[in-house]
Amino acid sequence: MKNSRLQLAALLALLPLAVAAAGVKAAPAARGKAATAGAIAFVGDRAIDGADIRRAAEVMRDDPLRLREHGVWRKKLLDLCVDRELLALEAERAGLPSDAAVKHEIDVGRADILYAAIRDRFLVPEITPTASQIDTARAGGLYRRAQLSYILSVTDKKATYELFESIKRGASFDSIATLYSTHPSAAHGGEIGWKRVGELNAASWHAFATAKPGDLMGPYPNAQAHEFYRVEAISDPTDQEIRDVMLRGRLREVDPRYRVGLLTKYHFRMDPEQVSPVIFASAIERSDSILASLDSEGKRPKRGVHPSLGVLARVDGDSITYRDLAHPEILMPGADGKAKIEDTSDLLMRCMVAVLPRLIERDARERGVSSDPDLARSLRLLREKIATRAMVERAVAAPDSAAARAYFDAHASMYQRPAARRAYVVVFATQDTAEMARSRWDRRGFRDSILTAEGFRTLDHGTVNTLFPHFAGEMPLFDRDTDSLSAAVRNLPEGQISAVIAVPNGYAFAQARGREPARAYTYEEVRRDVEVDAHESAENAWVVKQLERLRAATPARAVPGRLDALRLGMSSDTGGNRR
Repeated sequence: MKNSRLQLAALLALLPLAVAAAGVKAAPAARGKAATAGAIAFVGDRAIDGADIRRAAEVMRDDPLRLREHGVWRKKLLDLCVDRELLALEAERAGLPSDAAVKHEIDVGRADILYAAIRDRFLVPEITPTASQIDTARAGGLYRRAQLSYILSVTDKKATYELFESIKRGASFDSIATLYSTHPSAAHGGEIGWKRVGELNAASWHAFATAKPGDLMGPYPNAQAHEFYRVEAISDPTDQEIRDVMLRGRLREVDPRYRVGLLTKYHFRMDPEQVSPVIFASAIERSDSILASLDSEGKRPKRGVHPSLGVLARVDGDSITYRDLAHPEILMPGADGKAKIEDTSDLLMRCMVAVLPRLIERDARERGVSSDPDLARSLRLLREKIATRAMVERAVAAPDSAAARAYFDAHASMYQRPAARRAYVVVFATQDTAEMARSRWDRRGFRDSILTAEGFRTLDHGTVNTLFPHFAGEMPLFDRDTDSLSAAVRNLPEGQISAVIAVPNGYAFAQARGREPARAYTYEEVRRDVEVDAHESAENAWVVKQLERLRAATPARAVPGRLDALRLGMSSDTGGNRR
């Protein structure tokens, strides 16, 4: 590939777990006769097959050559696969997969892939509600859906019942809600929309079993208050709706239940005699010093004030030592180099986290999951991705400030700030609360006192994708942005407030403020981006140089005709070499 800026990104995109093109079964991971029978090319003893080319085609789908020069594009796909194999072989020769840090990352990634397969094939089917369970749930009435108006009253019990009786005698529910309800829905006459009965006050469940539109229900105690409902409409759920709700609830328990079950199945147990020594050692010794003092089995004898260390915990046929904990994801050293373990429960949690990937691997093997050829292929690609990435990271250091500044000066045209509209943005968790707040704030304006009183925090350097509920602040919405919030604010007159807009993490509305013309970014404004770009550029340059050497040392051998004959399952696919 000629474009070095894309070299590493495209190569690594081929390495993570991916799904073959629709309707096409991925080839087995084995490198024997079965794998080489349909090989398109060979790199050393590695075969590149149709599944490899199809994955490359997905990565390079938007390459202009796909439609303009299809045959050249196909050759480019093969070159990309060859380069990926060459880098993976080089990482293998360098021993990266056996490096402790790399191996830990591979083990964790393997466990994630294997658990996903176990979850889909075994755990989810086991918890899917049966027909009889759905019938029982329907009979309980908690899955009925009701459209409601709602009042939350914090007056005393006597006054609450008087309000309730006045509504029964004909007083307007909407007016009572507006005057007396302390719930945010009061501004809309108490309307709260559709709710599932099981989400409502438990004291109301029995009454909802026979509820019908127009019923007034309550009052029901709610902490220091009382609440009552007016039923506007009611709907009985379908079997599929009940199944979906039940399954969502059960899925929340699948992951923790599985982990606990694994630890129980393989008889996880702590060694009580090692708890105090390892906690003491972590408090007085640097993590790297502890690691250096361990023998090949992860143990050490007592040395002066330094306690002896041994096996911290055991499972059937395996054990956990301090070396198993010494990874940043499990035990991160502080500024002083000490990775402190606070207490017994802290040590227990870290030991469980350390051993779970190995237990998942064992469980997958015993269930027969890991022998699946598609899954084996994914695991191999994961291993090669992590090892290749580690090889590049260790070969190319991050640029210092002088190198980053030089890169910025040489690529100033890349860092141009487009025209923008300044906007004051306020974000909420739900659409209802956003709509109610907008109706109030439209009248009273955006005032700091309102935001402070309602618990909002200041939004610094926000973007549409980093907006979270209960944050507010001024931010630029660029003219080139295509998201709905930017589009809504772009043409507003200055000072006008937008409608409520769904954003990735909630609901927002914004007040349009001044415009900002396009200009060049200063170095400080984009320093972090420049550092990333400079580092990626250096990595890509290193990869290009290495590939020139590797291609000469290990030339690929293509099988005539097979690349041209391969169908890729794309609209531009002719089943051959179109020129």
